[in-house]
Amino acid sequence: MVKHGEEGLGFEIVKAVLNGDIIEPITFQKVKDYCSTSGIQATETHMRVILSNSTKNSHSPTYKNYFERVGKGEYRILSEHRRQEKYFWLNVDATSYEWSFSDLKVGRSQIYSNTNPNGAKRKKETCFKYIQIGDSVVAYETGTTKAITTICIVENKYELDDEIFIEFKKSVDYDLYLALESLKANGDLKDCDILKNHRGTLFELEKKHFDIIRRMLRTLNASGDNEQDLHEKVKQSLADGSDERRARLAKRDSVTPVSYETIVRVFKRNPDVIAEVLMRANGICEECLKPAPFYRKFDGTPYLEVHHRIRLADGGDDTVANTIALCPNCHREMHYG
Repeated sequence: MVKHGEEGLGFEIVKAVLNGDIIEPITFQKVKDYCSTSGIQATETHMRVILSNSTKNSHSPTYKNYFERVGKGEYRILSEHRRQEKYFWLNVDATSYEWSFSDLKVGRSQIYSNTNPNGAKRKKETCFKYIQIGDSVVAYETGTTKAITTICIVENKYELDDEIFIEFKKSVDYDLYLALESLKANGDLKDCDILKNHRGTLFELEKKHFDIIRRMLRTLNASGDNEQDLHEKVKQSLADGSDERRARLAKRDSVTPVSYETIVRVFKRNPDVIAEVLMRANGICEECLKPAPFYRKFDGTPYLEVHHRIRLADGGDDTVANTIALCPNCHREMHYG
């Protein structure tokens, strides 16, 4: 039996939290159980001195060195004692939970536990014990999406009736998602075992792999040649005139847009549809009915954005009927309002 641990009971409690052996909030009973199973000799008096039920925060120097009180008899370790940030991969089953991070606003959170909807413990349950507040997580949506849609931060972690709950806060919006096929095609990720087998819910991700994935997301969502190329084709379509555009639209074999793989699936939108909608709007936002907020520098045309009422990613058609010309504010509201 180790007397009070090698470096004192307070330090042992901190280590237990960081190793996932004690789930915050820390309580007297959790510490008592941990000491019993770990062979640490500590009297109840000693435990209560460190983790008093007092309503004041000045009862113990050791308490103030390691912990902060979050409720009567409940504590968390101070931020300076938390370990270096870790990285994780979270599988999001939108079908089972009827929500997804792609539909969630930045700053909002969702909670997962180490128990699935059927009450059974999840695979790779160890990660639920090990993950900590402040860790970063890539959210991979399963089902038909099969792509990383956002990056999250662990906002909170707690235990209730032997079930561990993790609160994941969405930290960034991406218009384009990072498909599984694209991840597998990246040679820098060839040693990422999660891509070979990601059955389960939560996995620890190496920092180098997290950094590569985040860089791929940023590159994908940066303004690039594809947008400029599409705009040039729209300009040409506008110059052709409405009769010629409508004739080409009438001859199309399909209203389903051609898709191709860059880093993720990108829909190749039809420039004639965009041109028709812009001509219909005539410089006026079709939602708020106000003039376009500014004119493009390089050609002096009113700046409006063409939005699909039913997203292409959701099976919407690339047609004039399914699109609307919006000012940037209304466009953002359509996506995130």
